[in-house]
This record gives sequence, C-alpha cells and structure tokens, in this order.
Amino acid sequence: MSLLAYLRNCRQLEAAKEIDERLRLGLFDLTAADAQQLQERRLQTEQERMASALRAQQLLEEKHVDTARQAAQLWTMAKPAERLHTYLLAKGLQPHQLRQLSHGRLLVPLCHDGRLVNLQTITPDGGKRFLSGGRVQGCYSPLGKISEGCRLYVCEGWATGATLHHNTGSPVVCAMNAGNLKPVAMAMRERYGETLELVIAGDDDRETLGNPGRVAANHAAHATDALVVFPDWPQGTPTDLSDFNDLYLWLSGQYRESRKP
Repeated sequence: MSLLAYLRNCRQLEAAKEIDERLRLGLFDLTAADAQQLQERRLQTEQERMASALRAQQLLEEKHVDTARQAAQLWTMAKPAERLHTYLLAKGLQPHQLRQLSHGRLLVPLCHDGRLVNLQTITPDGGKRFLSGGRVQGCYSPLGKISEGCRLYVCEGWATGATLHHNTGSPVVCAMNAGNLKPVAMAMRERYGETLELVIAGDDDRETLGNPGRVAANHAAHATDALVVFPDWPQGTPTDLSDFNDLYLWLSGQYRESRKP
C-alpha cells in the first residue's frame, strides 16, 4: 500500500481504496447503517473500558481505607519500641516514635496529610514490608515538628531520616523509597508553601547501575525548587555504603578505632 501510494503520489487511504476496488474486497462499502453500528460498538467498548477503570479505582480506594483501619488497630495494640531492639542497635539509633509488636516487629508509621494510612514493619534482621493494599505513593514517615519556614529534609528510609534528625535537629519526612521522593517533596511544598526550606537528602547508590538514588533525589529537587545533598564520603570509605546512616555508622566506627589504646 505504501509503495502504491508512492507510485501514485497519493495518500495511503486513496491507495488502500484502489487496492480494495481491484481485489473486490468491499472493505470500504459500508452502508450508513453499518457505519452507525460500528460507531455504536466503539462507543460501547469505550464505556465498558471507563466503567472497568472506575471499578478498579473504587476497589483500590476501599483497600486503602481497610488498610488504614488495620494500621490504626495495630498501632494502638503496639507498645513503644525498645531502645535495645536489635535493628535499632545495629543502626545506632533511638526509637523515636516507632512502636513494637510481638516477635520484635517494629512499626514505622506512614502518613498522608498528617493521617496514619499505612505501616512499614521491620523485623530484627532488617526485613521490611508494608501492609498489603495500603497507600505508599505520596506517603511519608515524619520525624520532628514541621512548620512553615522551617528547614525540612526529605529522604528515603527511616534509618536515614532518624540519622538526619539526630544530627541536624531539623524535621525529616521519610519517603521510604527513591521513587517516592518526588511525590512526597511535592506534597510538602504544596502543604507548607514556598517559605519551606526543602532539602532532598538522597542516597548515593554508587554500586548500582545508573545510581537510582542520586537520580531520583535530583529529580525531586528540580521539581520542587529544593536543595539536594548526598553523603560526603571520606577517602577510604567502602563503596557499598550508600546513605547517611551508613556514613554515620562508618564514621562512628572510625572514631572508636582511633580511641583504642
């Protein structure tokens, strides 16, 4: 068809009609009734597609509501996290607002517009998972009090956020993963305005192809007119370290080594 259109110096539709006439296929011989029926079928298909998308969205919202209710129940049942919890000791951190269930599972709260909507559980060996069916995108775990005009750090994981909060005294919101940095940063900018001194504290995934942590942090900073910072690795730092908690632990270890007699 393209060749015929080229040889005839005409549009492909005209070439297609010529081929149809020569081969007597009758593809363009639609009656007015046929055309109307075809249009109705197309309209019905589109309506069914939209209805299916609406049902899927409604089911998703129902799951979000159910998971938020489950999160609230678990949060109420749990007790304040123990300072000597294995995970917290390994990270060199205080519990802050974390709570703890049986079998040593830590609960990290995820909020949206200040409301608890999901939880991340952390096992003593560091295994992490969210409640199934809950919201994650645009949600965050806060540390410290956020107010208009303050400096606010946005980072990935909770351990990174707790490290930043401990060492700077500034409030932090933990986006939980690199892909959520931008949605959370945009939500903070929208909620607290241009006076907020927003700082994206990115992971530096030096051993991962493309360094997704650095890329995501830069994108979030660009989208929200925020500052962006990354760990400043001293000479000799192992390249498998990637975030501010890694840097904090490594520097603490170096200091302890230097104090040995």
